[in-house]
Amino acid sequence: MEKRTRSPNYPSLSLPEALDKVRLIYQSQHTHGAPREIVVKSMGYAGINGASATAISALSKYGLLEGRGDDIRVSDRAMRFLNPLNDQERREAIQQAAREPILFHELSEKFPGPLPNEDVLRNYLVRNGFAPAAVPGVILAYRDTLAYAEREARLSPAANSEAVEGNLSDAAVATPNIPSSGSPAAPIQNDEVKPVGERSLGRHDFDDGSFVRISASTNLETEEALDWIIFLVDAKRRELKMREGRRAKEAEQSMTDRVAELLS
Repeated sequence: MEKRTRSPNYPSLSLPEALDKVRLIYQSQHTHGAPREIVVKSMGYAGINGASATAISALSKYGLLEGRGDDIRVSDRAMRFLNPLNDQERREAIQQAAREPILFHELSEKFPGPLPNEDVLRNYLVRNGFAPAAVPGVILAYRDTLAYAEREARLSPAANSEAVEGNLSDAAVATPNIPSSGSPAAPIQNDEVKPVGERSLGRHDFDDGSFVRISASTNLETEEALDWIIFLVDAKRRELKMREGRRAKEAEQSMTDRVAELLS
């Protein structure tokens, strides 16, 4: 009998994507618990649907959300990323989150060291019950998570003298240009080289040589990919507006304090 798909057992979002979303939740509800309907709206969704339920599931698999029902909140691990006591605490939270998903931990145990090519990973996932259509998304999320975790680990002061305990693998060294919504990717010298399972949706080149490129995994329909791009752009704009608002308030308060000091 054919095995059932194991696709629900992996986070459909990469870790940097999940961290972006938990940041939006924190900005909206801080550490307070809230119903699922409120949580998904904090991330920019209209309500509970397939995409929003998948996002909550992914954040939970990384250990970034806790609770259930009417009491879903950002976890202690998420807080150690969002408001760390120091850089080391933030890095440790990232490494722990990267190891948390059962499938990602399983793959790191099965393929230690440099990550094998896509064919090897695809064969392993299909033989273990994953639907072939889901495999490209699984591989992309895993590679992106590895790349992000490895980049953060290399920033650790101890990284030059010894490996950071619990790193998933050294695979990200071989894939430094995988895009990451949570951390800038390394510059791509050859623009024709793209991560496995990814296609370009468009590119704009500026006169100074800089450019903007939009890409998506091959298992997404173009319309669905464009909907996600619009959501991400809107979320980033909201974040920038919130930052500008905070800076304006801080500047106003600083001016008020300065005037009070001069008048005293």
